[in-house]
Amino acid sequence: MGIFSFLGKSNTLYFPGCTTYFKFKEHYELYQKIFSKLRIDFNVLQTGRCSGLEPWEAGYEKMTRKIARENFEIFNKENIKSIITNSPGAYKILLQNYPEYLFDWNIEVKNLWKIILDRLNSVKIVERVERGIITYNDNCYLGRYCKVYDEPRKILELIGYKIKEMDNSRENSYCSGSCGGLPRIHSVLADKIAKEKLLQAKRIGVNKMIVIGFEDYDLLKKNSIDMGIQVLEISEVLANALGIRKIDGEIEEETSGKSILLETKANIILQEELIEENYYDDIKWKKN
Repeated sequence: MGIFSFLGKSNTLYFPGCTTYFKFKEHYELYQKIFSKLRIDFNVLQTGRCSGLEPWEAGYEKMTRKIARENFEIFNKENIKSIITNSPGAYKILLQNYPEYLFDWNIEVKNLWKIILDRLNSVKIVERVERGIITYNDNCYLGRYCKVYDEPRKILELIGYKIKEMDNSRENSYCSGSCGGLPRIHSVLADKIAKEKLLQAKRIGVNKMIVIGFEDYDLLKKNSIDMGIQVLEISEVLANALGIRKIDGEIEEETSGKSILLETKANIILQEELIEENYYDDIKWKKN
């Protein structure tokens, strides 16, 4: 298996994970453009590989170990010494589980968001302009498991966003509904959790939510329809700030007629859901 590199043969592998590679191919390519713009050296595999997160979430440890061993053999064949990934789940399992499963694991798993922040500070290619108020969603794997809270926020502030925190954020944030394989085994509950997360943004008067990870992005974006909340993956705002690509479907500030219309429509649809006491009434837990 060969490797393609924009900047010559590198020992650092960009490992996007399953969801990015297979479902969000455009964003997979977008991340590569961002790395190139920021002069972050990397290589990519010619074919997609999964980290083993999905079987790990489902409790299939033996299968997860098998995938880890297969990946490690590929990494060694390609002389990989370090890995960067935009996937919170892949970052978690590569950083924490692979060393546990593989006695000979010797590859450094780097914090991509620290690298991007350092590059933004050093290359000085981003024009500092006011880009508006947003809220940031802490992905559970990236935050709760790996304690990465500050770097994404500093990146967003550096490129001109003002962050307004939701009531539950950082260490106190709860998952958006995408983790643990919940959308696969209980999609209704996953959607309800995602809508509650979006309602947190509405309660603080913010109409843009930035997320990291395409599992969160996919679930939250699907549930944001008619809510007046724009869900963006951090690659989209980075690409916009770096002049690579404009943001599609930009929601204007709340003074615009479009935003007022969206807000009114959202309030009509969600007027009962805004009362938290009633919001979860239809979720019934039965003891076996």
